Order: sequence, then structure tokens, then C-alpha cells
Amino acid sequence: MTEKALNKTELRAGLGLGLVLAFRMLGLFLIVPVFSLLARDLEGQTPLLIGLAIGIYGLAQALLQQPFGHLSDRIGRRPVLLFGLSLFVLGGIVAAYSTTINGIILGRAIQGCGAVASVALALAGDITRPASRSIVMAIIGMGIGAAFLLSILISVPLATLLGLQGLFVLTAILGLVAIALVFWVVPAAPAILVITDGPSPEVTAGPGVHAHVPLWVLNIGIFVLHASMTMLFINFPRLLEQEHQWFLVEHWKLYVPTMMISAVIVFPLLRKIGRESLTVSSLAWILLLQSVGMITLILTGSMPLVFIALSLYFLSFNLQEALFPAQVSILAAEGNRGKVMGRYTTFQFLGSFAGGILGGLLLGQFGYDGALWFMAVTTLVWFIVLLGFSRSTK
Repeated sequence: MTEKALNKTELRAGLGLGLVLAFRMLGLFLIVPVFSLLARDLEGQTPLLIGLAIGIYGLAQALLQQPFGHLSDRIGRRPVLLFGLSLFVLGGIVAAYSTTINGIILGRAIQGCGAVASVALALAGDITRPASRSIVMAIIGMGIGAAFLLSILISVPLATLLGLQGLFVLTAILGLVAIALVFWVVPAAPAILVITDGPSPEVTAGPGVHAHVPLWVLNIGIFVLHASMTMLFINFPRLLEQEHQWFLVEHWKLYVPTMMISAVIVFPLLRKIGRESLTVSSLAWILLLQSVGMITLILTGSMPLVFIALSLYFLSFNLQEALFPAQVSILAAEGNRGKVMGRYTTFQFLGSFAGGILGGLLLGQFGYDGALWFMAVTTLVWFIVLLGFSRSTK
């Protein structure tokens, strides 16, 4: 077994945790595309409350990621992971048997309180070697991406077959499957180092640490990344319909192959970056790739170019989605990995929440074109900031 290859424990960690988060996220993704239509018959529903029912999950996640991560540093990853997944199941049951919009909001809030993303990523960091970590994080990220793509294919047929109550029951069942995976597939974490004499350091000290991307860059970066992704999927489908006459039932034909192409390319790139270590400069150029993809999506009228541009966007997204948590787990001190990862995932969910609100507002005020330009320019500005920062630290 070479240092570059995943060992059996690392492979189990990647596949097991990837499936845990994928089943959980599939339960969420199945609801979102159809909820506004199915919720019209609920007692007390208004457009604002329907929006709140969708958004309350992300807000609860953002508020509780760091407390859950910190708790997992103290009592262990597996108990906190199981507790969070149990809340997800409970929230699905509450929502399934609610006949009012307020009951659905309560159920979604309970689901959101199961903020286990930081715990799962911290556990992956505990189990894996630094050289293998970005590959394991990529496997986990691909599981979530696969859940998203599958939801695009099956959410409408399942909604027609099961109705709103049946969909929420299905989310609870998927949560139970995730709990079973934690028991029987996900490897146990090694003992967590808890520092008791004085305050526990959040970041590791030692040679080479400052050569890596600092935590504040990673936290802002994941916020921008997930805000842009949310804004993209609010506005890009309208561009496909109005500019290219591709309607919703056909969108999977674009998303699935472009995501698969990016997945094939991303693994050899991760191995190369993993050997040389991620720097602010290399991150800046990955962001430029994302900006070029977004600007091309807006400007081109050719579907082949749209295909290439979306592949570039997903490649950049998948690289960042794998490299960021790997870098955070390397920088975080052993006894505080859950806490530091919790702060990171808080920025991640806040980015999704902000991207949803801002994407909707810009769509209403300036149309999908204006919203997509805002997203592209913001990413380009972030690229320039990082490029300047990398040069100033040399």
C-alpha cells in the first residue's frame, strides 16, 4: 500500500460518511423542488411561510454546526452523529403528520437542528491521513452531489405518487438508513485529544502551517462557494428555459453528464494538489476557473459551450468542496477539530441561506441575467483578493 493510496479504513470512512450525508441530503433535496406546489393545500399557508418552511432548515443548521462540532470534541463523534440523525428522523415524522404550515415549519426546524455535517467531516479528518484527506472529502462531496442529481430525476414522480406526507415519511426512512450506516459501515474514530491545562488551541502550530490557506480564507471561501451554487440553481434553470428552450424535465440531461465529467477529472487533480499542498495562489486559480465558467454560461448562446462552461463550474466547485474541509481538518488542533469544523460548516450553510435570499431578490429586481452577473463578478472579485493576498505574503 503506497502512501498515496487509500487504505481500507479510509475507503470505508469516505464511502460510509458519504452515504450517511447523501441519504440525509437526498431527503432534503426531494422536498425542495416540489414543496411550494404541494404546500398550497396546507392550513394557514402564505408565500412567506412557505419560504420560511424551506429556509428554516438552513438557518437551524448554521446556528448549530459549531455547538455540535464542539460537543463531538468532548463526548465523541459517533454519539453526536447519531443524536443529530435522530433529530432529522423526528423532524421528518413531525412534518409528515402536520396538516398546517406551522407544523411543517416546526418539523423542518427540528430536522435542521440535527446539524451533523461538521461532526461527519471532523470524523473523516480523525480517521484519514493528511495525504489522503482531500480524496476522502471528495468521495463524501460526490455522494452529496449524487444525491442532488438523483433528486432532480425522481422528486416530481415521487411527489405525484406519495404526496407531501409520503415525501416527509420517506425523509425519515432515509434518516434511519443513515443511522444504520453509522452503526455498521462508518469506522469508529480514534480517541480524541482533549487539552485540559489552559485554553485549547484551535489551530495546530508548527513548520509549514502558515504556508497553507488560512482558516479565514477557507471560511469566507465556502460561504461564497455555496452562495454562488444556490444562486446558480435559482436563476440558471430560467436561463435554460428562456434562452435555450430547455424545460425542467430535460435539465438532468445537462446536469448529470457535466457533473460526471467533473468527477472524472477532479480525482487526478486532487492527487496532484495533495502532493504539493494547497496554497492561496492555487486556490485563486481554481476560482478563476469558476468565474470563467459562470461568465461563459451568461454570454454564450451555444449549448455545446454551455456544456463546457457548466463542466468547468462543477470542476471548480468539486475541487473546492474537497480541498476546503481537508485543509480545515489539517489546520485544526486535534482536541478542537469538531469546533473548528463547526465554524467552517456554519459559514457553508449561511452561504446557502444568503444565496437563496439574495438570488431571489436579484431575480425579482434584475432578472436571471442580472443575478448571474452578480454571482460571476463576486467570484471574480474574490479571485483578485486572493491573488493579491498570495503575492503580499510571499
